[in-house]
Amino acid sequence: MAPFSEICNRSINLACIPEPSPGEKVDAISDRVMYRLAYRNFGDHESLVVNHTVAGGPLAGVRWYEIGSPGASPFVFQQGTVVDPAISFWMGSIAMDKAGNMALGFSASSLTVDPSILLVGRTPSDSLGVMEAPITVVDGTGVQLHSFHPWGDYSSLAIDPKDDCTFWYTQEYYKTTGSFNWTTRIVSFKFQSCH
Repeated sequence: MAPFSEICNRSINLACIPEPSPGEKVDAISDRVMYRLAYRNFGDHESLVVNHTVAGGPLAGVRWYEIGSPGASPFVFQQGTVVDPAISFWMGSIAMDKAGNMALGFSASSLTVDPSILLVGRTPSDSLGVMEAPITVVDGTGVQLHSFHPWGDYSSLAIDPKDDCTFWYTQEYYKTTGSFNWTTRIVSFKFQSCH
């Protein structure tokens, strides 16, 4: 496993993810893995995928892992960190479809970017440890004020059991600046290679 540093170290600074003014700094909950540790059994091999928020330089990034052989001799098959030099990425959720395609959704914010929702993905033929460039699900149009600093505790990316290909992602954002008046975005998508 590659080394990493926690961002928003809870023993020092509970909230350190910036928002544009007049927004408060929000918590990355970087002291734990995010929901959920997703298991796949492909018949000839098993995988777990999981993510957490790390320090990606001065800002937050999302570190993700695929763990091979979890039932026998677990090992990190691949890992990567999704970062941007000017925007914090945090509060992710990851899943894998039946074809081995992986997607990761997360929040994005900076001093000039209202908290927004982004997605990245990869196919099994991509280089190990690499996600494609982020795409925006929704641009936030407001910031959080006076809300005790939590953010996105309910981010979730899951696979539809009906076709084992469709990803469903849910995350919060703000349409208008305020306290506790977030909006939830739900989006579904699938990779062309999954039938």
